[in-house]
Amino acid sequence: MNYVTSFLYRICEWIMRLAYVNILWIAFSFVGLLVLGVFPATIAMFSVVRKWMMNQSDIPIFKTFWQSYKKDFFKGNIIGWIFVAIGYVLYIQNSVIMFSDDPLIQISKYAFFLLVILFSLVTLYLFPTYVHYNVSLFQVVKNAFLIMVINPINNIIMILGLVLFYYILLIIPQLLVFFGASVVAYIIMWSCFQSFLNIDKKKKRRLVSG
Repeated sequence: MNYVTSFLYRICEWIMRLAYVNILWIAFSFVGLLVLGVFPATIAMFSVVRKWMMNQSDIPIFKTFWQSYKKDFFKGNIIGWIFVAIGYVLYIQNSVIMFSDDPLIQISKYAFFLLVILFSLVTLYLFPTYVHYNVSLFQVVKNAFLIMVINPINNIIMILGLVLFYYILLIIPQLLVFFGASVVAYIIMWSCFQSFLNIDKKKKRRLVSG
């Protein structure tokens, strides 16, 4: 009976944590008037979730969130809006391909769609890589791409998790307000963190073998 009570308590505790982080993400996104707030708030959210992945579940959530938000405000906006600009260019290019009858353009669409898939996956890895590695913005993008390429299984797990949550939201759309961002961040961060751990294990094996 004590085990069941403890289990239910832990579930409720995690529900409250996810809801709290989601509310912080919404609030601090609006603090920056969305345009300047959404990317620092997203980085701050991933910073908190990363701590949870590292078995630091008792961290002060607001303090951790706020410190990351302040520290990464400018860099977060730079890397975030660069990726938005790239995404917009790809969107325009997709519109050209969809409405063009040029045979050469139609042939190139397969390579373009592969590029879109790679860009989307790198974007999913972007913020987890940013908060996990203390490197330059260029190195963040490079690491996100390389980690994504060498961990296809975790990519599949991540996508399946996001698709499952999407269908849950279709059934219960009210969850979007309280868990929309935080659960997505948790799914992405968990999958990416497994990739980070795999890389660390490979590095340790090389050191031992060397």
